Amino acid sequence: MDTLSALSPTSNERFRLLLFSIILAALLVAFLRGLTGIGEAGRFAPIPISGVFSIAFPLQGYVIFSLFYAVGLLVGWYLVAGGPYSWLDVGEGIAIAGLGYAIAEAIVFRQKKALNRNDERARKTLHVVSNLSACLMIWIFGIKTTSYIVLLGTCTGILLMHLTLTGIKIPGIEEWIKNVGREGEKPGEGALYNALGILFAISLLRNDSLAAISVILILALGDGFATFAGTSYGRHRLPWNKNKTWEGTIGFACGAICAWFVMPIPETILIVISAAVIESLSLRVNDNIILPVVVSLLYYSII
Repeated sequence: MDTLSALSPTSNERFRLLLFSIILAALLVAFLRGLTGIGEAGRFAPIPISGVFSIAFPLQGYVIFSLFYAVGLLVGWYLVAGGPYSWLDVGEGIAIAGLGYAIAEAIVFRQKKALNRNDERARKTLHVVSNLSACLMIWIFGIKTTSYIVLLGTCTGILLMHLTLTGIKIPGIEEWIKNVGREGEKPGEGALYNALGILFAISLLRNDSLAAISVILILALGDGFATFAGTSYGRHRLPWNKNKTWEGTIGFACGAICAWFVMPIPETILIVISAAVIESLSLRVNDNIILPVVVSLLYYSII
């Protein structure tokens, strides 16, 4: 199985991906509820949302995706309109389904590997600017309003990915993929996981906007500084990951430590170090989603 298999999976691979995605989403919901101690309705991801989207994500590019996607949105609307849930809970449910899908991809497509562009500046600039914009929105408008914007953008992005995978040409999207996409990734994959990571952070940390901002800053500035330091000055390879350097890891820590100015507590330094270690590992799961999930949980455990 080569890297491109994930972009056009066989029927057997698609079935395994679907099965693992459903199982992992259910396990993640149970694990996170137990870990955080949040179980009451209206304060954690509704299981139906995670369930429907854990089916929808593996079906992107197939006609039947539209059915599950529409059902997921309708279920979300029904739970918010007729129950104790909020759109933050819906966003968290979609983020958990996305994490389960990312892990499922790592299991099914063991050889999948996104190749860095020769020039990552445009991609990283977009990554940093979009995340800093999310921080600014939280600061000005609050988490609730920001969640509406991020959730709308995420759902729109999921649909655009599906349409692109089916071969439909969307004005501007092809040029965008050419400028910031990576070989071995689905169109918009990195941006989607980044949005899902933000959704998870603002949903879990909804009662502490400064903690949510800190998570996003670590993700944005840490990754941006790591790329700059690693590509410009990287000379010494990490012994546990030859694809990354000490200079890049130190750059990540230097950028991520800016979160301390938002959350000036000793634990922030420990969280930054933990994030730098995670970012340095050779993980098959996209770090745009795994990193904010772990950092969010670390902040949640101390506030």
